[in-house]
Amino acid sequence: MTGLSVLLLIAISTTEVEAVDFGRDVRPILASNCFLCHGPDPSSRKADLRLDLHEDLLRVLVPGNPDASELIRRVTDHGEDHMPPGKRKPLTEHEINILHQWIETGAPWSEHWSWQPITDPPLPTVRDTRWGTHPIDQFILAPLEAHGITPAEPASRRHVLRRMHYDLLGLPPTVETVRRYLHDHTEDAYEREVDRLLKSPRFGEHWAQHWLDIVRYAETCGHEFDYPIPHAWKYRDWVIQALNEDVPYDRFILEQLAGDLLEAPRRNADTGANISTAGTGMWYLSQGTHAPVDVREDEALRIENQIDVLGTAMLGLSVRCARCHDHKFDAITTEDYYALSGFLRSTRRQNAYIDPHGSVRKATAKRVVWNTAQLNTIDIPECTSLQRDTRDLFAGFHGDDYEDWFVSGWAFGRGPVHQGSLMLEGTTPRIADASSAHSGTLAMECQGTLRSPTFTIEQDAIHIRARGHGGRIRLIIDGFVLGEYNGLLFEGHIVDVDSDAWLIITMDTSRYRGHRAHLALIDDGDGFLAVDAIRFGTLGKPNLNVPDLHELAAINAALATRAIDDPPPAIPTPSRVLSAEDGSSEDEYVFIRGKHDQPGRVIPRRFIASIGGHGQPEITNGSGRLELAHRLVDVSNPFPARVMSNRIWHHLMGRGLVATPDEFGALGLPPTHPELLDHLASKFQSAWSIKSMVRDIVLSKTYRMSSTNLDPQCGELDPDNHLLHRASRKRLHAQVLRDAMLSVSGRLDTASGGAAIPVHLTSFMTGRGRPTESGPLDGDGRRTIYQEVRRNFLSPMLKAWDLPTTCRPMGRRNVSNVPAQGLTLLNDPFVAEQSEFWANRLLSMQGLTNRTRVQRMYMEAFGRLPSEDETIAALEFIGADETLPATTSWADFGHVLFNSKEFVFVD
Repeated sequence: MTGLSVLLLIAISTTEVEAVDFGRDVRPILASNCFLCHGPDPSSRKADLRLDLHEDLLRVLVPGNPDASELIRRVTDHGEDHMPPGKRKPLTEHEINILHQWIETGAPWSEHWSWQPITDPPLPTVRDTRWGTHPIDQFILAPLEAHGITPAEPASRRHVLRRMHYDLLGLPPTVETVRRYLHDHTEDAYEREVDRLLKSPRFGEHWAQHWLDIVRYAETCGHEFDYPIPHAWKYRDWVIQALNEDVPYDRFILEQLAGDLLEAPRRNADTGANISTAGTGMWYLSQGTHAPVDVREDEALRIENQIDVLGTAMLGLSVRCARCHDHKFDAITTEDYYALSGFLRSTRRQNAYIDPHGSVRKATAKRVVWNTAQLNTIDIPECTSLQRDTRDLFAGFHGDDYEDWFVSGWAFGRGPVHQGSLMLEGTTPRIADASSAHSGTLAMECQGTLRSPTFTIEQDAIHIRARGHGGRIRLIIDGFVLGEYNGLLFEGHIVDVDSDAWLIITMDTSRYRGHRAHLALIDDGDGFLAVDAIRFGTLGKPNLNVPDLHELAAINAALATRAIDDPPPAIPTPSRVLSAEDGSSEDEYVFIRGKHDQPGRVIPRRFIASIGGHGQPEITNGSGRLELAHRLVDVSNPFPARVMSNRIWHHLMGRGLVATPDEFGALGLPPTHPELLDHLASKFQSAWSIKSMVRDIVLSKTYRMSSTNLDPQCGELDPDNHLLHRASRKRLHAQVLRDAMLSVSGRLDTASGGAAIPVHLTSFMTGRGRPTESGPLDGDGRRTIYQEVRRNFLSPMLKAWDLPTTCRPMGRRNVSNVPAQGLTLLNDPFVAEQSEFWANRLLSMQGLTNRTRVQRMYMEAFGRLPSEDETIAALEFIGADETLPATTSWADFGHVLFNSKEFVFVD
């Protein structure tokens, strides 16, 4: 029996042959072979027949009678009527048998397996009750016994210890750890070691890398100039912290989708600062073009990427495929896609203000009291010349609050300054000559941003009357923010204000008529910004006049002489994080065939219809992301728990129960052990604990099996190890390989968090956007997760070992085998440098002979002692050239160990 036959067989059953299931067994066959011509896409549909619909399927089959069914006749006919047509590959005999069996049993209809609710199936019966004591082991053992396969013997304690350290921490065990564990023969030694590793801060650093792969993490935008993504590293630290604290997975997802909207955010235990907001930085880690000719298309591509992350990372579904047409294979429609698009079009990117220790809040409260006390000592002079034109303004700021504008930070307060009121501009008394949004009335050092509601550009210019020092006004069109790095097509849309007197700013919007936009009034310095009027109009005709206010000017000049000398309470500077924030509510229209300039009907925001999106309350306020987040993690949605359970299994076992961890739809592979997957998902959904699931799997005998099964028949019956008759041998991925070298050499700095270490540049890393200075060769010894991820300047060494390109979500890395990998280990300066560090450290250790030094190097690199033959060979190698310095000889030997397969692979 071939490996493929075994896989197909266990896709039907793990214990015995069950009835063929349409969603699990039949639909994938139809999707792969028939939906191109008979699927959801009307443009390619033939004979007006849709085989993804039950009623259409009944047109070509007779339930209970496969021989009378047109479907069977077509796939078995070898003449002109043969399907699939032309030169396309015909169905296999096994696929035809599945269709035949399904029709013979009455052609029962069901959803694809991944859409079906999660159930906790009963534990299967096994013959070897001593081996199958853990529920996971019973689910694994049952199909092995059904196929006459014996599981491998347990791996040695040393093997399992090394495997577990790499799987949980991404680092090798130290010599001291190996010795301690191997000498601990207590019954619960293994369990205690697992618990110790789960508590290590290194756990979050290692497992965060898995998640960062899925959310296409990078710190620059790539493309031509590789502009930075500010504060991206804080999202990386947020992920690490969440995993170390074992934040429930549903909450983990909730905060990434809508952490800025939570009424009760998580807070840092030490500083009290809002933690949840930083999670939403996930939305904005994509690539970015610095000067898109069509900014609306650029927005569409950005949203497509965001939907791709949402679908792939959290649902295991290729939702982005529905941008141009209904998904050809899965129950995801174009309307679903644009319903999701509305959530993201109603969301804006910001660098949110964070207040550690509540210091800004406390200081501003003191400043309000201080300001009030100062103003109470000043009589308000009478002024009769306060007149302003307030007709036909987009914004005049005459109300008691900012109405439908969006306020963040502290600078602009809770509402506008009213014309004629006495205020402090910093520490200078002043009568407001206009009702305005003013960022300096509390304190000049206060920071904040005021954003307008979204509007459609219908005229050629925006005229803004403003004054101030250090403030900035930005026009943001279709969510495009990279104009701050390179104006080009958006020249004049960011204006720095520097004037005591009112001036009129005109922004040319003539090329962007019909586009959606909003304005941002920004004060992130020690000055202020005041805006009192905004009006749309024509170029060259501001239609905003600066009136004559001589009388008031004289009064304010007199008040200026009464500037307050008492030292006011200082306002600290807030920290910032990359974050989402709500904008105006916007539903998106369907792009006909995916083209944004061919609008169809508007689709209200909602979740995917086939996963519970029907009947949801209409979203009328804000983006609706919080409602989306709650809908996605609801226990009725089977995807998050199944997908994450499978991801955890994949990282621990080397292959997911679903071997396509990013694709749970019809284009993915079915689970090899569907009952086990549901058992894990059901248990995971009860507490959403990632650490608990990791612990559960690692404690199983399945995880602790040897990677070699001594029974040769097992390899014949299960050549690809889909039935898991042994453990899989795993290659260290790029970051773990680098970290292992740092750990073994003794150079590893285990400091946690903080800004990224600049990338080390080689002479071959050239191009626009190249940093002016190179980072250190060894990255200051910090773990690779703390090294800068620049899309256009990724580490050549890591790229050789299949580092992801960070363009799209990647839940399963490529594992290639190419000459560049061996050449990298031989020639990369980093590897040579770590070999030298290793040699110098060993030579500096007291009391070691050459023999015990070799033994220690084997223990550090492989977690084992060398054999006598290995020891003799090592000593001969080290002493072969007596003219070489000792450091060189030992470094060369360390370099040899780094190049060995045993170092790069874990059994």
